[in-house]
Amino acid sequence: PGCNWTAMMPGKTRAIRNWFSLACVLLLASHVNVAWVASPNNVGRSRRESVLQVLSTLSIALPAEAEDTRRLAVVEMYPPFTSLVPLFGVFSLAQSAAQASSSDDLAKMRQRFGKLSDTDLDAYRFVCTQYIGLIRYADPDEKVISFDKAARFKACDDAMAAVRRAREVLAKEAEKVAFQKEVSSIGVNLASFFALIPKEDFKKAQDLSQKLQALDTDKDYRLSDEEAKTVRSGGQPLSQEDSDVVDALRKVGFGDLLIP
Repeated sequence: PGCNWTAMMPGKTRAIRNWFSLACVLLLASHVNVAWVASPNNVGRSRRESVLQVLSTLSIALPAEAEDTRRLAVVEMYPPFTSLVPLFGVFSLAQSAAQASSSDDLAKMRQRFGKLSDTDLDAYRFVCTQYIGLIRYADPDEKVISFDKAARFKACDDAMAAVRRAREVLAKEAEKVAFQKEVSSIGVNLASFFALIPKEDFKKAQDLSQKLQALDTDKDYRLSDEEAKTVRSGGQPLSQEDSDVVDALRKVGFGDLLIP
């Protein structure tokens, strides 16, 4: 993914620009060696060193457990990117929310966040759990694997908790600063989750999510059957692979949660 988010937000506060920079840097740094390689020591050390280097420059500390673990778990195979598409939709929502400054912008965000119920947030947590559960590890240390799984889920869970808090802040029409604090938490936590997946899968989820947003012609942030199958003039239809992914997600109840 490119690092042009902050360039698109020249008038935003330093805090907002910083969290997008952090999200981007985390993704890029951890993806330097995100693909599985046969040597466990090389993979764990190189990926962890790259992330630690970025975090140290930003004065952000990893949990003590991560420091004690000393390396990341070795992954043999990741599951298909299907489950990542709804999560990238939430990440995209946070990106849009970070640019909200006027009262009209906040009103739109109030509507979008207001549509996400606690049940919806649990559904996002479910796809996180499903994705993590399907990761095939090649690490001999079960404690390292357990920490890896817990760290991935915590990032996702904390992001969804921040979505709930952001929704509540907007409902109370609290100060914009309070809302942006929660938006920052959404972005940083999902960035840390995405930082631990193959960059190719992140790119696939990003590309498909953006295609689905383009298909939302009435801009109600809900993808109808007609919108999913209709191609506007000058547009490109979904590939068969992308259509299969969308159909699979819709069948398990994510039709209204693909582009929150």
